[in-house]
Amino acid sequence: MCSMATKTLNIAIDEKLLKDIDRTVRQDMGTRSEYFRRLALNDLARRKRWEQLLATGKSIGKQMGIASEEQVNRILKD
Repeated sequence: MCSMATKTLNIAIDEKLLKDIDRTVRQDMGTRSEYFRRLALNDLARRKRWEQLLATGKSIGKQMGIASEEQVNRILKD
């Protein structure tokens, strides 16, 4: 991994959830920090994909003259 500036975060987390996370971290031979880093990166990537999907849907809808969710629902039912 490339060198980067880091910040330390303090978070409150349920004890049972933390035990489950620690178990997963041990199985993957990683660290809590790496686990949360990967979790954040995956979440950000997922959100970006959804934004792109929604933008594409809006663009196609506009091209088709669709202006409301009701119109989409009617098309899907047909």
